[in-house]
Amino acid sequence: MNQSAPPPTATVAASTSRRTVLLASSVGNFVEWFDFTLYGYTAAAIAAAFFPAGNKISGLIGAFAVYGVAFVARPLGALVFGRIGDRRGRRTSLGVSIVLMGAATAAIGLLPGWSQIGVAAPVLLLLCRLLQGFSAGGEYTGAMAFSIEHAPDDRRAWYLALVGSSTWLGAIGATGVVLLFQSITGDGFANGGWRGPFLIGGVIALTGLVLRLRVDETPVFKAMQAHQADGPPARPFRELLRGHWRKLLILFAYFAVLGLFTHSFLGYMPTYLAEAGGFSASTVLWLVTAANILTIPAGLVLAVLADRHGRRIQLRLGAIAAIVLVVPAYLLIGTGNLVAVVLALLVLLLAVSLLSAGAISVLELYPTNVRFSGMALPYNFAYAIFGGTAPLISQVLVDGTGSLLAPAVYAAVVAVLALPLLLRIPETNGANLLR
Repeated sequence: MNQSAPPPTATVAASTSRRTVLLASSVGNFVEWFDFTLYGYTAAAIAAAFFPAGNKISGLIGAFAVYGVAFVARPLGALVFGRIGDRRGRRTSLGVSIVLMGAATAAIGLLPGWSQIGVAAPVLLLLCRLLQGFSAGGEYTGAMAFSIEHAPDDRRAWYLALVGSSTWLGAIGATGVVLLFQSITGDGFANGGWRGPFLIGGVIALTGLVLRLRVDETPVFKAMQAHQADGPPARPFRELLRGHWRKLLILFAYFAVLGLFTHSFLGYMPTYLAEAGGFSASTVLWLVTAANILTIPAGLVLAVLADRHGRRIQLRLGAIAAIVLVVPAYLLIGTGNLVAVVLALLVLLLAVSLLSAGAISVLELYPTNVRFSGMALPYNFAYAIFGGTAPLISQVLVDGTGSLLAPAVYAAVVAVLALPLLLRIPETNGANLLR
């Protein structure tokens, strides 16, 4: 008998533990993207509820501005949660962030509107969005670090893809809940029925907290604590700026492109499909939902390939796709032809999926003691500048130029400027995480 083989109970326990880790890592990311996608889908209703009546375009721009303002708080969240994650542990940081996120999400569903409290309504909405942005500053990066530090060395991209799929599941969940509430409330959805999905987001966050309290800290972080007598750096961001500033610059460029494309797809695409393609609100939701569903298997296939053949080729292909495919995709949407629109969404989905696959590379670039902060800082600054403003800038460009292609040109230009830095990201497959 092979004495080195683990007993069956140990194997089952390890499997259960990994499943719990994946669920605990994913749920906060799910809530974050559930909320951000939900906000994009209900922007018209939010504009009507929280801004004065009479000017639809001003209200819509105001709603998108509040959408973007949430990202302003993300860098502050990165500073706070990055420090907690690198000094106190990934688990502690993730527990705090999901509590704040759930509370802010539920609060949006309870806020009185302009007709009840006047100008205080958009102010309170803004405060909730700032709290969501602050908590999101540590959520995505923390969940990614937590998952790969629990993962087997030869399956890190797979684990990251499973957790990353919660992004699209959150978007899909938001769409499904919106469609459900629209069918239940009918015309009443715009008059208050939109609030229910936000309350559901708060309940999901509470469930996520329970899951996170059941999992252990990552083995990599615990090993670092055991081997470093002095412990993690007292000021991880100072160490990052001194010893890893080139990585920070490269990652900023990477997340600028990824954030712009992701939030153009999730936050602005529903509005763009309606304006440029002339589709109804329900058709738009079904189209975007179908695209989001396809993103999950696409990401999982790319993860398997990344674990077997490396990460860099996918990242480079994604960067090039972001440059050459975005304008043709928007042109196809402008035709209003359903088949052409589906093809355009698939093209954009391919670019986003390839770019997303690069997230595993950037996590593996850093040593353990600054991994959380090293991803959180460039991620949140880039998303604040390019991701959160994507719907607002896209709408302003369309209104200002009169061209429905303006958002595509903007995205392509940003990708071109970032390309030289993206090409410098090295191959990291097989890198030692404990260093």
